Parts: sequence; C-alpha cells; structure tokens
Amino acid sequence: MRGADRDTDGNIETDAGKREFESELEELVLKAFGDGEEIEGVWDLEYEPDEIPNWTVTIDRKDGI
Repeated sequence: MRGADRDTDGNIETDAGKREFESELEELVLKAFGDGEEIEGVWDLEYEPDEIPNWTVTIDRKDGI
C-alpha cells in the first residue's frame, strides 16, 4: 500500500509478508470502492474459538470528500 508505515528491522521474510498483506488489503479496498460499497467506518471482527484474536479495523478517507 503506497505510503504505508513499515518496520525497518531489515527482516526480509517479514517485509515480504507485510507487502503481500498490504497488496491484498489495497486490492480489497479498491475493489469495494470501485463497486460502490460503503467502506469507510469501523469494522469489528470477532472470531471463535478464543485462540483467534478479535480485531477492530478502521477505514478513513484522507481526502475529505
């Protein structure tokens, strides 16, 4: 994802994994936006079993439109 924050620890495997994650996330957001979906907001992701962490994802537009 262009302009995303990155760790600078030099771990190539971690960097490759982050790039793949960022690429997949960018593709998901752009496809949903292109399909006219309302993607801005706070998304709560809750999972079972308890060993899987729950997540909150926030998507904010930066251009203010």
